[in-house]
Amino acid sequence: MDNHLFIPGICLSNIQLLPEHRIWLTDWLQSLERQVGDKSIAASECLQGALTELAVSQSIKTDWTGIMDAYLLNEGSPLAYSEAYGKRLYKFNKQWPQTPIHCIHARWWIERICTKSNDSIDYGGLIESFIQPNGWIYNPLVSKTRTQTRMKSEYMMSFTMGLEILHAYDLLEKRREALEAVISSEPTTVFLSAESFRQKSLEILGVPELAPINFHSILTICKLEEGFCDFSVREKRDDYMGTLKRVTRDVAVHSPLSALHAHYISTFCTPEIQEEVSKTMRNIATHLKSNPLAIKSFKIRDLVDVPFGTDISPIELIAASSIVQNFS
Repeated sequence: MDNHLFIPGICLSNIQLLPEHRIWLTDWLQSLERQVGDKSIAASECLQGALTELAVSQSIKTDWTGIMDAYLLNEGSPLAYSEAYGKRLYKFNKQWPQTPIHCIHARWWIERICTKSNDSIDYGGLIESFIQPNGWIYNPLVSKTRTQTRMKSEYMMSFTMGLEILHAYDLLEKRREALEAVISSEPTTVFLSAESFRQKSLEILGVPELAPINFHSILTICKLEEGFCDFSVREKRDDYMGTLKRVTRDVAVHSPLSALHAHYISTFCTPEIQEEVSKTMRNIATHLKSNPLAIKSFKIRDLVDVPFGTDISPIELIAASSIVQNFS
């Protein structure tokens, strides 16, 4: 279980971190410990903390389950944010008690990696309760946005996380045919992460061959000179209006994490495509080896100053070290 769908193909406890990455991640863990002391914590941060400890120490050092029990649990349901964290969110004082799929999956994954069992919460039952009439898996109380206009990567991610949990509790078989139809009929997106999640879903369902016939086109769409980005700026469209979005101020950013998603997708493609992607991965590894922290951060379009987190995420650094390790 020391792997996670966010960073496909990576065994976390076997990563050889670059020295610069080890220092950065160790410092980040210390800053996260201070946040916990202030009772200001998010489920996504607990997950990144656990992933980071596995990468840095090859084992879990912190009682993440205890932290989530104390600050991220409400009447038996996992929460995305602690009360103190929620109150820091802009105009979010009343909406912070939320249970999106990702926080259920985060707690399930952490509890599984820490205790090798999942007995404290009915995770399978929770996921079943969030399967919508159209087959997608999400909590409509968090957002009432229609599926057509939801972020592709978000609802694909939620679907994949739901499948992982259903599979773990032997709840998948009775819904297999319907769930296969949902994910295999979804049109190809222009998001690398969304297609990576789709392929993982099809793997869990045992039918990777049901991917769209042109799903490998995402590798071309998201290819940059220096690597891969999650989406093509030129292909961004308004899902409600069906028109191209204004992208003159958007910048395509190469991401080590996106590169891992690209490599994962390529393993289901022809040998020629696999070699082309592997060549790019080797180039990325060479660059990162010489420039370990040369990872561009994603910015909100108008550079809104939001006082949360760091420019570079721990997962990006873990992905970067793994690329250097495996493709140098």
